[in-house]
Amino acid sequence: MIFRDIISRLESMCQIEKLSDSFEDEILEVQFIDFRQQEFSDNILYFSNNMQECSKLPRQCVFSESVAKGRFDLDNGNYAIVSESDFGYAFNTAFQLVIGSHKDDYYESMMSTLDRVKDVDTLIDIGSQTFGASLVFIDRDFRILSYSTQIPVTDDLWKKNIERGYCDYEFIQTVKSLKSVQMADSTMNPIEVSCSSSPFQKFSSRVYCHDTWIGFLIVIEGYDSYRPEHVEMLRILSGVVGYAVMKYAPSYMYMTSDYHRFLYNLIIGAEPASLPEAYTHLTFPSELQVLYCKATRNGSQFPREGELSEALTMVMPGCHVISQRDNAAIIGSSEMLNKIGSIAALFPDKCRVKIGVSLPFSNIETLRAHFREAIDAFETGEMLDADIGIYTFEDYGIYVMFRTVSDSEDLSRYLHPAIPKLADYDKANNANLELTLHTYLKHACNTTETADALYLHRNSVIYRLRRIEELCDIDLTDTDTRFRLRLSYAISNVINQKRKWAGKQFGSLG
Repeated sequence: MIFRDIISRLESMCQIEKLSDSFEDEILEVQFIDFRQQEFSDNILYFSNNMQECSKLPRQCVFSESVAKGRFDLDNGNYAIVSESDFGYAFNTAFQLVIGSHKDDYYESMMSTLDRVKDVDTLIDIGSQTFGASLVFIDRDFRILSYSTQIPVTDDLWKKNIERGYCDYEFIQTVKSLKSVQMADSTMNPIEVSCSSSPFQKFSSRVYCHDTWIGFLIVIEGYDSYRPEHVEMLRILSGVVGYAVMKYAPSYMYMTSDYHRFLYNLIIGAEPASLPEAYTHLTFPSELQVLYCKATRNGSQFPREGELSEALTMVMPGCHVISQRDNAAIIGSSEMLNKIGSIAALFPDKCRVKIGVSLPFSNIETLRAHFREAIDAFETGEMLDADIGIYTFEDYGIYVMFRTVSDSEDLSRYLHPAIPKLADYDKANNANLELTLHTYLKHACNTTETADALYLHRNSVIYRLRRIEELCDIDLTDTDTRFRLRLSYAISNVINQKRKWAGKQFGSLG
């Protein structure tokens, strides 16, 4: 609203006189001057009943009638005088008029935006720009459903949450212990959820679909971005997001089972002993495995949890799915490996989903560690063998060990001396002894298979192997030597790929 419209409405309700009306800046707030303000905003309508203490006047202000008119610069401001008896009433009415106009305008703007974009993620992105702050949409289990990218999250704590795809159990317990959360009602009224772990102010509002609470919308303020109207804006946007979910992303309303909640809590780090006794009746196969399925392109097309769970039931009954934006954990019996091709076929080709596979395990309470195995197998396999799509920890575990060694560690010092010696010899003599040794070890030290792989006669391979033994003073029939050499090639492979992938990160549910 502008000054002229507010005064016009007040004239029919109380004794007020407009003195000047020289510009039409939109009024965003109504404030009472407490004489501690150092600066005044042109977008705020101020009220004051003691002009004598004002060393500087705002450009839009309503004064009580006791204020002398002569001090106003009528050519450079919007001013009015109200009777002393109506001063408080005029302030309250103006405040409600401004807040009400913003409510209607903001709601209509966001609904119009939704009609245009027809997408929850884009709505969140545009909504963040109206706040000038980051937005995060999470479900009731604190999994990340959506977040702003146009105004990205800079809070370190929430950056980690987004990278994982969920909030860890310790953080969730900290938030639940906040007084503001414990005393919150079951409405969309925003509450402050700031904690000592982060310097940024945060407000949260519940999101409902068909009167069912499905999650939270959180605004993460920058150091200077907070405005009082943000609280009401968040409540309005939460309602629009709830409508957007019902219309364009109903899979977000997928209701989870006891199994799902139990497994999810284990994955995010909850101690089994801390979980409700209601979970003690759950039963699992005697031998389990975890599949970590991740889209390596077009992550936005990754199937939602409800869709994936329904499809998986047809392929592998008894499996459980825990997913987020572009990846999912599938927990089930070890028989899954026999049907992994059918499971991979559940994902759209354009997502190019690849799968990491954990080692088998029998104690469900160790799920988190085996989930990490599946992620490590995927990340390491994708780094070393990008052309294939299924990576088992059994095959890649040794590479995982070396890949996770501190970046400050020089892995090359663990190489068997024969490896660099052969590389130097080949370079100086235009030979292929190092390739011969590597191929020989890859083919389980079988000279016939090595010869076939190198397109050589078997006798040529035997000659080269003898030459390698002479140059490096090693015995290739010794099992310890073979093991050290195979290990060296694993280390060398990781070193080379680390150089290529330096700085590359994987955002994941893990």
